[in-house]
Amino acid sequence: MGEVKTEPVVARHVPDRMDFRDGLKGRVPGSFRVDEPDSDGDQAFWYCCPCGCGVVGPLNVGNGFKPEMGPSWAWNGSLEKPTLTPSVHHVGHWHGYLTDGVWRSC
Repeated sequence: MGEVKTEPVVARHVPDRMDFRDGLKGRVPGSFRVDEPDSDGDQAFWYCCPCGCGVVGPLNVGNGFKPEMGPSWAWNGSLEKPTLTPSVHHVGHWHGYLTDGVWRSC
């Protein structure tokens, strides 16, 4: 299966865990939610694939820093215009960037 290319998709924050799990309310392309930080400041950044397939994936993020353990991303801390670095690669499916609140394919 090749990687899916999409038009830019606006990221939408869904703060409620149950709403995010509900496919009708929260699980829309590019939607996301962020768990509270653990004792090291690491957080789970849950996102719905921007391509529209409905697959949800977690990313290990730090607010203003990139966690040291495992694959991880630096997050700018914004819920309105989130930015993650480096790129997000939903392996074998979608690859792109979340910058200033917009998901863009590579």
